Amino acid sequence: MNIRYGIIGLGDIATRFVKVLNRVENVELTAVAARDKAKAEAFADKFNARKSYGNYIELINDKEIDVIYVALTHNFHYEVVKHCLNKGKAVLCEKPLTTNKRNSEELIALSRKKNVLLMEAMWMKCVPAYLKAKQWVKTGKIGDVKLISASFGYYAQFNPKSRLFNPDLAGGSVYDVGVYPIQFATGILNECPEIVNGIATNCATGVDEFAAINMSFKSGVLATLSCGLTAYTNRDARIYGTQGNIIVYDFFGSPKCELYDSENNLKECFGEKFEDGLIYEIEHFNELYSNKKIESNLVPHRDVIMCAEIVDKLLKKWGR
Repeated sequence: MNIRYGIIGLGDIATRFVKVLNRVENVELTAVAARDKAKAEAFADKFNARKSYGNYIELINDKEIDVIYVALTHNFHYEVVKHCLNKGKAVLCEKPLTTNKRNSEELIALSRKKNVLLMEAMWMKCVPAYLKAKQWVKTGKIGDVKLISASFGYYAQFNPKSRLFNPDLAGGSVYDVGVYPIQFATGILNECPEIVNGIATNCATGVDEFAAINMSFKSGVLATLSCGLTAYTNRDARIYGTQGNIIVYDFFGSPKCELYDSENNLKECFGEKFEDGLIYEIEHFNELYSNKKIESNLVPHRDVIMCAEIVDKLLKKWGR
């Protein structure tokens, strides 16, 4: 039997998601919803959804839907996901799950109470090259890890009304792309930092447009991370250890990683070509749903809460 998907929020990421979803076996795009009924109808026609709604609640109440992908701006995640879980719908929600630790903990507790699958759409953690790098670290291929560096920055035209720069839509570089280097570091180490520091430059609307983040872990590892909306940065992450280092190319959706020894000689190379890395996230989520799981082993709830706590600390330092 096909897994029947509903999509709430029909922006760019939903368009990308559904293009991949429609190539996956044993799934069906059942319904889509937007606040603009005409937009929902046009989206449904273009991507062969059977139904369209101009109201999110109507889609959530649809008994023919098994799974709901939430692709709204961050500020709407908490309330919409809560409605989905209360109706017993499995949820794949765009990152970040919510805009603070307290709300994320509440939704995760609700998913467990209702025995319903909830996963944050941190697709980076489902990509084979990321998993290989994590395995190399875990098996001691580079000795003890000492430093992780990662950056995700790009240039976006300033628009005070856009989701990137509007504080009412939870704008800012950390919410949009900073969660990737943060979760890369904590995920590779499987550890929560003891110390979190950072500085940021704010744009005219008061949200962070660029940020530099430092973290210290009990294991002795340091992390130097950055994110931004006003300049492109190199997205190749590095993991440095006592016996070598690892490069994870284009780390947030990596096609390849390399392992080097202490003299910087290439020892292993791993890569897997893909058209769009969302395929791994969707297939993983479908497997979880089919096996009646309520939590992902690749994007565990603990990691979601950990990242939310780090972001809370940073934004508090920056007066948000």
